[in-house]
Amino acid sequence: MSGKYRPLWLAIKAAISLGLIVVVFWKLDLATLREKSRQLSGALIVSVASMFLAQFYLAAWRWWVILRHHRLGIRLSTAVRFSLIGAFFNQLLPSSIGGDVARAWYVHRSGHGRRISVITVISDRIYGMLALACLALVSYPVLVHFSVSVKALIVIGASVMGASAALAAAFWLDRLPGWMHRWALIRHLGSLSEATRAVTADRRAFAPLVGLSFLVHAITILATVVLLGAVAPQVHLLLCAALVPVIMLMAMVPVSIAGWGVREGVMIYGLGLANVPPEAALIVSILIGLCLAGVGLLGGVAWLIQTDRDKLRQPVA
Repeated sequence: MSGKYRPLWLAIKAAISLGLIVVVFWKLDLATLREKSRQLSGALIVSVASMFLAQFYLAAWRWWVILRHHRLGIRLSTAVRFSLIGAFFNQLLPSSIGGDVARAWYVHRSGHGRRISVITVISDRIYGMLALACLALVSYPVLVHFSVSVKALIVIGASVMGASAALAAAFWLDRLPGWMHRWALIRHLGSLSEATRAVTADRRAFAPLVGLSFLVHAITILATVVLLGAVAPQVHLLLCAALVPVIMLMAMVPVSIAGWGVREGVMIYGLGLANVPPEAALIVSILIGLCLAGVGLLGGVAWLIQTDRDKLRQPVA
């Protein structure tokens, strides 16, 4: 998106987030919301926050596996620091500069090519989303077993299959007919597909990449189930766990600020299929968002430290 339209797009995303949050709270019983919130202990909240901190480390490790595959010579600790900075831009800055752009920029600043820097970040995203789509596909029979409404199954099935097909196609864009490679965009996407697919042939990289991808999403599922066990103990937690990958996949639509509003709406609808009270679903969604924002705060500290380092490296005139 060109620079002059970025403020407009940012304003639209902020309006969508605010509008959806207002609609969500407007439809809920605030007294019930307060009552259910009291069922959460400080120890439980700290435990869930620790889960998301561990999840962040695993996600940074997954990216580092891709960086190592491309022999960029970046340490795991450096990848974690760059990922923290990316989390800061994603979660806490109302900015048009995404966290993925920040990660690629710092890799490039470390002395590596712009193209390969971008490829590592996009490959990381693709593998993470592909693992999520696989979890959503695996959980679909569980939803059928628990007799989720046919209308919901159709919507979920269409969404999951569409996302899975798009992600699978991302691996093979370099195999498009030769005449299509006349366009620069197709050539760039083909290079991305080839580089992303090449990781599967690297035994040292592929196994940890797949394992870490599933672990990252498993933590979100576990955290959601733990929170629901406190605020809605009467619901079937297995059905809720099966719904979480689908909810996460649908909540990734990038039309709001850090997912706020979209995540809450999708969480209320999705968990509602397991008869979770909307107030309980909202509490779970807000706590997940706050945990992610907490990681972003740590990223802000990492960004300030990195900025100070960059200033020290600049020659004095």
